[in-house]
Amino acid sequence: MKRLVLILVAFALLPATACSLRQKPTGEDYYAQGQLDFATKEYKAAIENYQQVIDKFPFSPYAEDAEMKIGLAYYQQKDYAEAIGALDDFQRMHPTSKNLELVTYYIGLSYYDQIGREDQDQGKTMAALKRFQELEERFPEGDFAQLAHDKVVVCREMLARNQMIVGNYYYKRANFRAAESRFAELLQKYPDTPVAPDALFELGVSLEKEGKRYSAAQAFAAVEKHFPDSNYAKRAKVELTKLHQPIDTEEDPLPLVLAETGYGGAPDDSTADKVVVRQRSDMSGTDVASAGGGSGYGADGLPVLGATAAASSSAAVPSFQAPDPSQPDLPSKAPNGPDMMRAPAPILPKPTGSIAGAADAQARAMTGAADSAPQEPTTPMAHEMTDTGEEPSVPVATGLASAAGVGAAAAAEPTLHEMVPPGEASAPPLSLSEAPAAGPATLKTIRLSSNDPPLSVILELSGPVSFDKNLESSSDGSTATVVLKDVTPDSGLQTHLVFDKSIFKDCSISSSSSGTTVTLNMQPVAHFAVVPLEGPPRLLVTFTPQTGTLKTSSAN
Repeated sequence: MKRLVLILVAFALLPATACSLRQKPTGEDYYAQGQLDFATKEYKAAIENYQQVIDKFPFSPYAEDAEMKIGLAYYQQKDYAEAIGALDDFQRMHPTSKNLELVTYYIGLSYYDQIGREDQDQGKTMAALKRFQELEERFPEGDFAQLAHDKVVVCREMLARNQMIVGNYYYKRANFRAAESRFAELLQKYPDTPVAPDALFELGVSLEKEGKRYSAAQAFAAVEKHFPDSNYAKRAKVELTKLHQPIDTEEDPLPLVLAETGYGGAPDDSTADKVVVRQRSDMSGTDVASAGGGSGYGADGLPVLGATAAASSSAAVPSFQAPDPSQPDLPSKAPNGPDMMRAPAPILPKPTGSIAGAADAQARAMTGAADSAPQEPTTPMAHEMTDTGEEPSVPVATGLASAAGVGAAAAAEPTLHEMVPPGEASAPPLSLSEAPAAGPATLKTIRLSSNDPPLSVILELSGPVSFDKNLESSSDGSTATVVLKDVTPDSGLQTHLVFDKSIFKDCSISSSSSGTTVTLNMQPVAHFAVVPLEGPPRLLVTFTPQTGTLKTSSAN
């Protein structure tokens, strides 16, 4: 009986003994299980385990990596909104992380994978383009820089084709002013895309329909100059012959015609959202406060990251120790699994000049995502612009080309790199995106262009300048005023010039403490434009004549 009692007591104590032997899971245990779940594509379970690391062990050396992996797991599940939110939070909370390049790339991919057809809203395309451009600027030598650049090319082409569709929509409805605006904006923002020749030709046609024959002639001349091997060059030559308008052959007609349509300067977004990152090694001669001087910032406003700060930081934060190799590690340790911590060697797609399939295979191979493309939305694009610049909801006609159709169309039309004849150097890209920095300069000479009859006045300068312009017209003639800021005239330059055999009659030059004013008297004109040019620095002053007023005059 006594033996039976002892046996019963032993059985009663056995569960308590087992519980005392079982240890609570640590942050490393949760992280290792999350890694295993991620490697086996159990992304929901992986997210739960990574979240346990963050919630229960926020100061664990695995917590930061767990935050990033949550965003990557959401991306793998194609839960793009959650992925963007998680990765954006990671960027904000860990601005010095070594994984910022990878995180930025996957935020861009999360937008990129949601891009629909070119005739639909391009908000996702713009968001993806912004992220990939940010990655190119911040990490130009990084492992993802080339991959990001390839996707920038695709996004820019998609945006250009969207602009082309909207421009054609307006043209077919005889809203030529709105069509002109769309085509000109496309050429200003995306002059290096395969649809640029088409847009430039259609810009010329739209200008001709509006009665702007002189500007239309400049556009057709620009097609011949910039895209001589495209199908549009021959058509532009035919249209140019029909117009019987003079062409300014001395200067590039493209900046001229864009200036006349209101798109001659830098794009509105050329300087938007630019973040300048400085580092002290690039700043010579800067007085830097000592790290031990009680201030965390130097005289230049940058944080002091000296040896003392580094030692303090290393003492406060434990160094990261990866899980034991026997434990589930990074996804790359699983067969055929992607490595989410280290960027793979870039495998670049062949350049095709079209959107269809560009860089998709590489993105899928990197992420381990399924080969199926994201489902395209079926709602047609409804963002259209009127003459006043407003965007009412006007549905675009259905039946527009899909993304696959775009690729076929682009293959039929030669791309920009195919338009350069063999053995010839390609022309430099059109410098329409960024204006050179203006500063103190000298007005060296003022002369007429070498055309017969002269069609432009050229102001030759010692450097780039900023300026204001104004036009006053009457039945007797027009007076154009160009105020050159922070510019002084050359000592040998005459203050009054008389032009011979030109629509320009004479020119007066005056100077003050703020700059130099150039006043041009001419025959009646409808509009004039001032186009900054480089190499050498100069301003091209050109005009749009009133109908029937183009004639030459002689000096008295």
